[in-house]
Amino acid sequence: MPLPVLADLPEGTDEAAWLAACNAVRGYCEWHIAPSVTETLTLDGPGGSVLHLPSARVTDVASVTNDGAVIADPQWSAAGMIRAGNGRWTERFRGVVVELTHGYEECPADVLKVLRDLIDGAGRTGVAQVTSGSHSVRYGPALDSEQRATLDRYRLAPLP
Repeated sequence: MPLPVLADLPEGTDEAAWLAACNAVRGYCEWHIAPSVTETLTLDGPGGSVLHLPSARVTDVASVTNDGAVIADPQWSAAGMIRAGNGRWTERFRGVVVELTHGYEECPADVLKVLRDLIDGAGRTGVAQVTSGSHSVRYGPALDSEQRATLDRYRLAPLP
């Protein structure tokens, strides 16, 4: 199931450009950010005692299974980490299943500003597509250093 759009399309904005900006932000942050969604994730087991979920804002964890065994009352953080309980996470690929609710109810204002700035700057970014023979590459909006600094608050932390 595809995720809902990060933020509603502003009136008078090209839909394709808006979706490209939303995808650029989500791609940089490495998770969906908004809106809040409930979903079931099947994840590779890390083999340690802490699993890093692909989210930076967890609001509920409904269920967790580790290599098929249910983890009762899992300990989790809003920052997207969850403990394996008394044991360790499996090392199996696709060995952990987590049902969670995560994301912001609405797109945060500073993220929305980055989206609007990307749209406003879209006409000034230069080349949008390069074609050579039978190959074509299309470029989306590029984040500048100020926009990346704003989005770093929402970006998934690198794994240790």
